[in-house]
Amino acid sequence: MIIKALKIIASFLVALVLLFLFVVKFSTVESRYECKGTIAFNGSTRPAVVYIKLNEYRWWVGIWGDSDGDLRLEVPNEFEDVFLHLKENGDQLQIFDHDKRLVGSYSRLSGTLALKTRMGFIDGTCVRVEKR
Repeated sequence: MIIKALKIIASFLVALVLLFLFVVKFSTVESRYECKGTIAFNGSTRPAVVYIKLNEYRWWVGIWGDSDGDLRLEVPNEFEDVFLHLKENGDQLQIFDHDKRLVGSYSRLSGTLALKTRMGFIDGTCVRVEKR
């Protein structure tokens, strides 16, 4: 009787661990992009190449979180930033800052990025790149 109960508990724990591992491994889809465009700051505009790593969360992440993803941005040798709150709106991802103010968007349809950062306003067109 006790051994049967222990087997049931052990089976339940194994299933719980497997479910946890599945959720952790398959909760995000990562994409990387190279965006060519401009950065505008204090009235001047300059060309720039910006790299973004976009993590889009699966639907079940919405059970415990209110974001549809996160975006990591890099201007090589100059600047990095992280935006932890994204909201999906059709083909567009709305990007929010740490205070949950709308600061930009990324269009999955056209590949355009428009984003206000502390380094200026980034505007460009992005193409997907493979992981290195």
